[in-house]
Amino acid sequence: MKPLIQVQAVSQRFSTASGEFLALQNVSFDIHEGETVSLIGHSGCGKSTLLQLLTRAWDPQRGQIRFNNTLLTDFSEQALRKTVSVVPQRVHLFSATLRDNLLLAAPEASDDALRAVLEQVGLHKLLEGDGLNSWLGEGGRQLSGGELRRLAIARALLHDAPLMLLDEPTEGLDATTESQILDLLANVMTGKTVLMVTHRLRGLASFDRIIVMDNGHIIEQGSHAEL
Repeated sequence: MKPLIQVQAVSQRFSTASGEFLALQNVSFDIHEGETVSLIGHSGCGKSTLLQLLTRAWDPQRGQIRFNNTLLTDFSEQALRKTVSVVPQRVHLFSATLRDNLLLAAPEASDDALRAVLEQVGLHKLLEGDGLNSWLGEGGRQLSGGELRRLAIARALLHDAPLMLLDEPTEGLDATTESQILDLLANVMTGKTVLMVTHRLRGLASFDRIIVMDNGHIIEQGSHAEL
């Protein structure tokens, strides 16, 4: 089976007031179609930089990244959006209806599809009252941290791209909510190709492979049982 994602000898350097530092140093790994991978390490180890490269916030200064054997730098912005769904650490809630907040991910989705994905991620309570017409954000209902993460997961599922990137999806959540979100992710990730960036160790047993980073390097990788 050919890799879906290939990160090949990638290095990335940044300049700061105190000088230059290497955020990534000769990082290489593959992710195959349908594989779920967790990239773990403490803050500053380079995992967030790698996530930014995968979404083309920057392009690699050295090395290359390929998707389906095509250089990521050859993808247009539109093509890349179709390729990747992102569940961000900070979820933005727009001052608009629940429907509008979901349609950002899939503008052509029907109301039935929106209701179905809300049920899937455990946000069925939002369908009470005004339902999809209920107002969220400023002047409307404010969602809890757990509800915001569920909304982000719903958007990613509606977008339905081949690759799902999760950026610290349980950061800032209490232990109970964190467990609920991880259980939800384990259920909805089935059959998808997933890369989750995290510094937390909870919930890693459900991933096919764990990649451990430190100081810009990959120091080990393997299954949960192997590590």
